[in-house]
Amino acid sequence: MSTNRPEILLPTAYLPPVEYMAWLAVSAKAEVEVHETYPKQTWRNRCSIPSANGPLALSIPVEKPLGNHTPTRLISISSHLSWQKQHWRSIVSAYSKSAFFLFYQDLLEPFFMDQPPALLVNWNQNLLAAITEEIGLKLKPVRTITFEKAPTEKIDLRQAISPKKLTSPEKGNDLFPPYFQAFSEKYGFLQNQSVIDVLFNLGPDTLPYLENCGRKLMLQFRPG
Repeated sequence: MSTNRPEILLPTAYLPPVEYMAWLAVSAKAEVEVHETYPKQTWRNRCSIPSANGPLALSIPVEKPLGNHTPTRLISISSHLSWQKQHWRSIVSAYSKSAFFLFYQDLLEPFFMDQPPALLVNWNQNLLAAITEEIGLKLKPVRTITFEKAPTEKIDLRQAISPKKLTSPEKGNDLFPPYFQAFSEKYGFLQNQSVIDVLFNLGPDTLPYLENCGRKLMLQFRPG
């Protein structure tokens, strides 16, 4: 398997979806794009978790110092809204009764209580580093040095991993096998949610689950 591990190019992401983490689990090298022009409505500043009212999008308010031409590396986190406390309340409400919430609570709670870094990419990187270390994922993504419009030596996932690209429930359950999930009796299994959904529900089995998903993603991936 190690000889077949790809090199990948990812967007930055806030508490990334399973798909994102699954690619990390099966790749040899990963770069996070920071030189692109920042796009709207992506996982870069949002995540999705199951809630009592269905999928809940948690979005970080951001500011673009250079307007619509701001590169991702310069996107700042707005200091005018108390979004951290709101996000943490939503996470506690969704997962306080899950099997491993108390085990991982101390890992994540400080991020939502302390002053965040000024830049979105730093916040995302710090969160990702904490989660990957906790689950035992050894690959450490690095930031891009320059922008490549059409890279040839790596799998370009910058646009492929997106909330706009939905997978049908039938195909999705093949790629992301169901596990116990709160509120599933009401909404069914919600696939490809934030990695914290797997973490709080599967605990130490998070990495094997991601590796399994990653192998399936590699087999079905088609560029474009």
